[in-house]
Amino acid sequence: MRGKPWRGMVGGMSTPASPSDGLLAIDIGNSRVKLGWFANPSACVSPPQTTALPIASSPLPEPGETLSGSAAELLAGPLAEWLASLPAESLQIAIASVCPAISEPFETAVSTALANAGIGFTVLRLTNSAAPLTIDVEAPALVGADRIAAAVAANCLRLADTPVIVIDIGTAITVDLIDSKGVFQGGAILPGPTLAGAALAERTALLPKVLPGELDRSPDPVGRNTEAALHAGLYWGAVGALRELIARQRDRLPRPPQVLLTGGAAPGFARLIGGPDYTVRHVPHLTLAGIALSATMVDTAPVSDPPT
Repeated sequence: MRGKPWRGMVGGMSTPASPSDGLLAIDIGNSRVKLGWFANPSACVSPPQTTALPIASSPLPEPGETLSGSAAELLAGPLAEWLASLPAESLQIAIASVCPAISEPFETAVSTALANAGIGFTVLRLTNSAAPLTIDVEAPALVGADRIAAAVAANCLRLADTPVIVIDIGTAITVDLIDSKGVFQGGAILPGPTLAGAALAERTALLPKVLPGELDRSPDPVGRNTEAALHAGLYWGAVGALRELIARQRDRLPRPPQVLLTGGAAPGFARLIGGPDYTVRHVPHLTLAGIALSATMVDTAPVSDPPT
């Protein structure tokens, strides 16, 4: 699936933003919105990782400034202040959203804040049909934009002829496979630990609700009270599910994959889901980097080889 995304002015100054002014990547999720400002989204800020077995063929662009939170939290004040502080006179904005109900009001708030700050901008709404990635699934348009953005970034990190499994741990957990030619093959979706805990609290009489942050660290697998037992089941159940999904996807591959892990709850899981023939690398801003790369790779050579 390849092509040029629609571009259009939705507000701000009449002069379109140039790439040198920087790019604002926005990832609109179901419970959180993440923003990253890239001074030069096609350049690499950090040096490549060097190890005995290099896991990355090239580094990703990294955001110079980031902001994240629920849409309600950000719209209450931090968003406008943060946008006004960005060192840019004009911006290109690239948006990937999986929550239409949030997208329109949030984009309006961003447009208003930038206009009030005197910052010109253009807006690019990323679509799967224009992604710099081959998407080999039954309904490419229905795959979450965040999954596709993460896959674009993973394609830039993976070694030549090496498949990669991308895991994003958020409200939902996604485990996606990109094959050795760089083609997105689909994957698996399951509830994230906090969402699973919320469902249990809602559908049971006595189980307490799990609050954000309570599962950031691995708990004792034997809980000695109801709350501790709930934490143990949610956390280690997610670890077991990830191990099993990696193993089953690994069975489809002729060679060991790279495994990239991202998402708010990801750091604590990275050390727990490695395998005998693969390592797991935590990449904090994988999706934001993929959004930025998607916006800059439209006119460049494809990152994935055509299917054979």
